[in-house]
Amino acid sequence: MRTRHGLTLAVAALFVAITACGEDDDTTEPATDFQATLTGAEEEPPVTTTASGSATLSIAGDEIVYRVEVTDLENVLVSHIHIAEPGVNGPVRMNLCGIGLPDVPDCQGGTGVLVESSNSLTQDGISFDSLVSAIRAGNAYVNVHTTQHTGGEIRGQLEAE
Repeated sequence: MRTRHGLTLAVAALFVAITACGEDDDTTEPATDFQATLTGAEEEPPVTTTASGSATLSIAGDEIVYRVEVTDLENVLVSHIHIAEPGVNGPVRMNLCGIGLPDVPDCQGGTGVLVESSNSLTQDGISFDSLVSAIRAGNAYVNVHTTQHTGGEIRGQLEAE
């Protein structure tokens, strides 16, 4: 009888422990942090270059905090977020950095914050929520354009961290 009671308590304790562990793995929350590794090979069509870079984005409420860093890149014109699936070119949806763009950081390495009312989000009238949805769906990439490669020299698809 004593063994049976002990086994019942052990099974009950195990059930509680498994249930509690399941609560820590809540996957219903949407991703908020994203990164992209920028290379010429990711361009469509691919570009031969020694340049590389990275981009990180963090979505919090109605703002996106981002950082773009590049190395071995000359004559940078601008960097954007485009909306398209991997391997496909898509339209510009958000300005990240560039010559002549107001309120954006230097393209050699800078951090910026975009909010829902930001002027940088008005490319073709995309809403902030639509942009965030595309990023979360894996259908957005960062592209850095140069005078040598006006269509983009390095690119990387944004992926959830």
